[in-house]
Amino acid sequence: MSAILGNAMVITAALPLLFGIVLALLSRFAVPASSPVLTLLWAALLLFFYWDTLGPPVMPPVAASQKLVYLAFAGTVICILPERILAGRTASVLAVVALAAAFLWLGWRRIAAGSLDLQMIAALAVALLALIGAAMLMARPSSPSPSAEEPFLAPAAALSMSLSGAIVSVLGASIVTGQLLGSLAALTGGWCLVKYLATLRGGAASAWSKGVEFLLLYAAVTVLIQVALLAPKANPLALILSSLPLLAAVLVGDRLQGLLPGARPLRPLIAGLVIALPAMLAIVTAIVWAPHGAALGFS
Repeated sequence: MSAILGNAMVITAALPLLFGIVLALLSRFAVPASSPVLTLLWAALLLFFYWDTLGPPVMPPVAASQKLVYLAFAGTVICILPERILAGRTASVLAVVALAAAFLWLGWRRIAAGSLDLQMIAALAVALLALIGAAMLMARPSSPSPSAEEPFLAPAAALSMSLSGAIVSVLGASIVTGQLLGSLAALTGGWCLVKYLATLRGGAASAWSKGVEFLLLYAAVTVLIQVALLAPKANPLALILSSLPLLAAVLVGDRLQGLLPGARPLRPLIAGLVIALPAMLAIVTAIVWAPHGAALGFS
C-alpha cells in the first residue's frame, strides 16, 4: 500500500481524481454543495496534496515552493469566511488583494532587482490576466435558477488552467509545481465528471460554493504565478495563454442558453471546450517550442 501511495502518478492523478469524484458524490447524496462541511473537506484535501508535494511548512519560508504552502493556508482561511462576504464586489476585491499580495510575496526578489526581461513581463501578464479573470468570476452572482452550464464555469476554468499549467511547467523543467497543478486538475476533473454525468441523466448539477470557488482558483493562479516567475525554461506565451481560461469563463457566462436553448445536456460540454481553448493552445505552444530534452521535464 505504501508503495502505491508513494507512486508519483497515483498522487498526481489517480488519487485526486478519486477524491474529486467522492466530493461530487457527497454533494449529491449527503451534504449540499454549499455546505461549510464540504468546503472544509475541499480545503483539507488541497492542503494534503500541497503537503505531500511540497513538504511541511518551513519557518521562515525562503524558497518560493515553501511560500506556496503558506499561501494555501491563507486561501483556506479565506474560503471558510461567511458566504455573504465571498459574494459580489466584496469577493472581487478580496480576490484582487489576495492574488496581488501573493504575486508580490512570491516575486519580491525579482521585483526588487528591477529586471524587466521577457520572463518578468510574462509573469506580470499572467498575474494581471489571472487577477482580472478571478475577480470577475468571483463577482458573478449565484443564480436561483442557474442554466445547465453555469455550475461548470468556475470548475472548467480551474481545470483548464491547472492542466495546461501543469504541462507547461513540466516542459519548462519545473516538475514539482507541475505535479501540484496536475493534482489540482485531477481533483477538479473528478468533480466535473460526476456533475456532468448527472446532467446527462437529466439532473441539475450543483455549483461550487463561493468558498470552494475562491480556494481552487486562488490555488491554481498562485502556483501558475510561481511557474511564470521562477521557471525560466517555461514558454512565456504558453504561460500567458494558460491564464486566460478564467476570462473565457466570464465571457461564456450564460450566452449559450440563448444560442443553444434546445441543447441543454451539451451546453456544459461546449462551455468547457470554449473555456479550455486557451489552455489547449498553451499546451500546443509549450510542446512545439519545448526546450531540447524537455519531454521528461529536463533539458
